[in-house]
Amino acid sequence: MTDILRIEVKGLDKVLAKFNQFPDKIKSYLVQAGEQAAERDLLPTKGLKTYPPMTSANQPPTPYYIRTKGMQHKTYNDENSENLGKQWYVKSEGINTKIGNSASYAKWVHGDDDQAEAMASIGWKKLYETAKEKVGAFTKTYQAWIDKLIKDLGL
Repeated sequence: MTDILRIEVKGLDKVLAKFNQFPDKIKSYLVQAGEQAAERDLLPTKGLKTYPPMTSANQPPTPYYIRTKGMQHKTYNDENSENLGKQWYVKSEGINTKIGNSASYAKWVHGDDDQAEAMASIGWKKLYETAKEKVGAFTKTYQAWIDKLIKDLGL
């Protein structure tokens, strides 16, 4: 399921009224706003791209999980980590921004419907739930880009 988060910014109606006249410039600014909101306001949140503190599951005795490496057994490591923190992506789809994680197990760590019960208790955040908490920061980021766009277009 794709969750859509909407924000409201002043002046967007003026900008969109001129979309046919300045499509590339408007799209460029909105794409940059979305990327900045994702990379600066959302993903650095502890429990998303920034891992929460390690737990006893990351410490000996064997077996235990070594982050970015894999499950450590007595004499070997599975070396099957997908490095969750490095699998985040931010994609532009038109003037929309899509944020996700391509690790095969990401939905059990960050999924709003699928997060494993233990993940929240050790500090992993749900992506959409965290994004909803950041609406204020997103709004400020987008507002700054819209204000700049209005000025640059002379509206």
